[in-house]
Amino acid sequence: MISPKKITANRKNAKLSTGPKTEDGKETASLNALKHGILSNHLFIPTSGDPTDSKGFAAFLELFFEEMQPEGILETLLVDRLFATFWRLRRLHIAETGFIRKQVDPHYMQQAIEHFATEGGARNDIEHGFFRRMRTSMGCTHLATGWQAVVESMREKGLPLSVGMTEALHEELGGNSGFWKAEYVSHFNWIVQNNGGAKPMTAEDKKRFDECALRYAKDLREFFRSAAKILELNEEKVRKADLQSKMIPPMSDLERLQRYDAHLQRIFLQTLHELQRIQAVRLGRPAPPSASLDVTLNSDGGFV
Repeated sequence: MISPKKITANRKNAKLSTGPKTEDGKETASLNALKHGILSNHLFIPTSGDPTDSKGFAAFLELFFEEMQPEGILETLLVDRLFATFWRLRRLHIAETGFIRKQVDPHYMQQAIEHFATEGGARNDIEHGFFRRMRTSMGCTHLATGWQAVVESMREKGLPLSVGMTEALHEELGGNSGFWKAEYVSHFNWIVQNNGGAKPMTAEDKKRFDECALRYAKDLREFFRSAAKILELNEEKVRKADLQSKMIPPMSDLERLQRYDAHLQRIFLQTLHELQRIQAVRLGRPAPPSASLDVTLNSDGGFV
């Protein structure tokens, strides 16, 4: 792709022009669309959402034609086809890269989640989907919001949590899914809720449980906030890679388009060659040989 520096220089030079003044100049300018390609006008497909992409494409197309210096409609059409072939080849490479990136780009965070799920045994995950939430930015945002509510409750009243928040801790926030800090908060909450069980707890014990649970809750809140940001970036990368991988049609459609393209190209070249032969005869020049010969087999296996 053309460098940003070159594009900027071309734009500055273009600003120095005031447009054609004479009738001949205006007539020439009216053919600018042809000069810059006919096929090429339909080649650009935006994928990144960056509006400068189309400007870069136009600048590169212009440089391509300046480099090839076609004269007349026929040469312009041939150069235009050459550029179209080049751009489709480039698109193929982009699609290939996007397809590979879509397969290998999932962030290390996904691997970490797999590890957490395996080590934690993913208890009750089928029912509550804690680890499934962890796999998306939206899910992690939901978990961070839930842990923020736990933090605020513990700051205000300490342990134990309310009945509703205890249920949310077990069913949504990982307290019963083998995620160790979440399980510890759930465990501390149960101990305080039952006043230490067989051995009643002291005020010092209660304070220690409150402080530890609050610290773990804050850690989990920050963890899921960070995970949401990381996954959001990762999801955007995968989205772009997915768009890139779709820059060529599906194989069945691509094969039909390629056959049709090859058919049209043969007609184009045969017609061009025949035109050159007729023009050569008209101008009294040696005619080039025919582009194709009609060949049939006779009964003796010979050629006619």
